[in-house]
Order: sequence, then structure tokens, then C-alpha cells
Amino acid sequence: MDRRILQSLVRSVLLFLLSIVLVAGFYFHSAFYSVGLYPLLLIGGFVTFLVILGARLILLGELPRGRPSGELTFGLEEGDRVQRQIVSLVVLPVEGRDVPVVGQAVRGRYETGIEFGRLLVVDVGRKFLSEITEEEAKRAGYRTVEELRAAGAVRFRWRPDDVVAVLGIRPLGVRA
Repeated sequence: MDRRILQSLVRSVLLFLLSIVLVAGFYFHSAFYSVGLYPLLLIGGFVTFLVILGARLILLGELPRGRPSGELTFGLEEGDRVQRQIVSLVVLPVEGRDVPVVGQAVRGRYETGIEFGRLLVVDVGRKFLSEITEEEAKRAGYRTVEELRAAGAVRFRWRPDDVVAVLGIRPLGVRA
């Protein structure tokens, strides 16, 4: 079975179970009136907060990380590969840009300025462009290291002795 279908099915079952718990809560709700108004407001508010947090966790598949605090810009083809999760690695020049840190949520944007999603930075490293391996080039969506260097030479005007940032990324949220 496809992984996305299985995840969607599991999330649906968890939402159904959460709704059963909510209905059961209505049954026990009458006993809370004897506690008083203020404790009822505090306890009820806390339980409602937990239900909303649980629903968000089930729907997104992860805890919310707040607003993205940076951005990564991609060409149209590269952005589409990132969005479809074909690419798990991005190679960018270090000079003249802020490199995100591990665990940081960033906006993914096309060069045209359109935002296509949020990305989580899972790994960060720096190395010379000449030290990029074939495996890293393939994870970045290129067939060979030479193809990666040629694309970078056109887009960033980099040379083999330039220092580049190697970012491991993954899209945030559910993409069904």
C-alpha cells in the first residue's frame, strides 16, 4: 500500500477515535457542573486546548513549528523536485547569504517570488564545491557532480574552490 494512503488512513482513524473521546466527554460533562464555574472554565479550557493540539498533530503529522524564520529560493524545476520530495539535499553558495541552522523551518520560494511550501532543515554542512560527492549530487537531484557544478556555475557563478552549504531538507506538513 502506498505510504501516503496508509498515513492518511491512520490519521483518519485517529481523528475518528478523537471524536469518540469527545462524545464520551459529553456523557461525563454533567458531573463537572458540581465543581463550580471557575474550575469548570479552567479544566474545560485546558481539555479543549489539548483536543485542538491533538487534532493539529493528527492532521499535520507533526507538532506545529511556528512561523518559518528564513527562506530558500529555488529555480522552477528545482522547486518542483523539492515539492515532490525527489530532492532531499540542497547545495547553495555560502557567500552573501544566511545559511539556516538545523531544526529551522524556512519558506520554500521559486525565483519568481511565489512560495510553494515550508521546509525543515535536518542537516547542515559546509564544504568546498570540489569535495561534493556523486551521492550528494544525486540526492540534490542531479545525475552527476559535473551536472551540479554546471547548473551552479550558471545560477551562482561558482568555481570548484568555492565553499558551499550542503543542506538536508524535508517538506513540513502533509502532502497527499
